[in-house]
Amino acid sequence: MKLLYAIRFLTIIPIPYKADEDMKKVAGSTIFYPLVGLIIGGLLFLILKIVGLVFNPATTAVFLISFWALLTGGLHLDGLSDLVDGLGGGRNREQTLEIMKDSRIGAFGVISLILHLFLKWRLSLDLIQANAWLIFLIIPMFARWNVLLSILIFPSARKDGLGSFFKKYCGWYQPLAGGIFSFAAAYLLLGLNAVLAGAISSLLALLFSGVISKKLGGLTGDVYGAVIELSELFLMIAYLCIMVIL
Repeated sequence: MKLLYAIRFLTIIPIPYKADEDMKKVAGSTIFYPLVGLIIGGLLFLILKIVGLVFNPATTAVFLISFWALLTGGLHLDGLSDLVDGLGGGRNREQTLEIMKDSRIGAFGVISLILHLFLKWRLSLDLIQANAWLIFLIIPMFARWNVLLSILIFPSARKDGLGSFFKKYCGWYQPLAGGIFSFAAAYLLLGLNAVLAGAISSLLALLFSGVISKKLGGLTGDVYGAVIELSELFLMIAYLCIMVIL
């Protein structure tokens, strides 16, 4: 049941739900986030295989990024844009958090999304041209494990809100189990290079979370979304660098 909660929260896959569902169970489903990430990765790999039969690598990468954003409902992209809007327009902690709560997107948010999606497309194209298609299986998986680490280690910036709720009901065992699953899956699917790239992405994600936590006095749901999006970039960059060096 918790797996269904996780799939429904992290994707747009149509799974029935009750109007009065227990949100504690929804928050408790975080233990399955890396598994959901692997499922997302499997769907991305499937799209690559299908679209790659017809289109060139550049166009295939466009389809990939589009499907990637659609599958997650733009949830994490929204968090990234809200965070950048807050950081760009807020003069202090309170003002930054207030801007982040605004559902409207500002200039900083728009620019961040354009640059982020362009970079994600370019990195995806590089990986496709390098025939490193299997790496897309584990990119979403590690990103969702990384956010579990951020939830565990750093405080919540608000007393209420979605971020504080997940912080309250996410203990140490979810990141531990997720980490064991993620590194085992990465090793079995791609070997040590993927494990190393995943570890690098985790360290960079924690560094990013630490900087934001210091500025905001903790993390929010929007920051969690940004951690996932940036973690995916971190892993792609790390894996490309490892391919060149090793």
